[in-house]
Amino acid sequence: MFILKLAGKILLLPVWLILFVIGLAVKMTVQTYAVVRGILGFIFTLLIIATAYCYHDWVQVVFLFAGVFVDTVLDMTRERIIDFIIS
Repeated sequence: MFILKLAGKILLLPVWLILFVIGLAVKMTVQTYAVVRGILGFIFTLLIIATAYCYHDWVQVVFLFAGVFVDTVLDMTRERIIDFIIS
């Protein structure tokens, strides 16, 4: 019986290794997405401030703000839908 248990554990090592590599790839993808999303949000915020400061063109500021607002609302809606589906 001990030999069968040991053989089963040895056979499960490659499965565990594959699952570990897949999990690592998923974590790297999620972290990369979070970093890129943060950088883009920062750039959009700088664009809004720079447009208001340099050009004093409030129409462009409103359009940029509306774009960032819609992007944020869509992102939050997608996250809530995913949370609802998962639960």
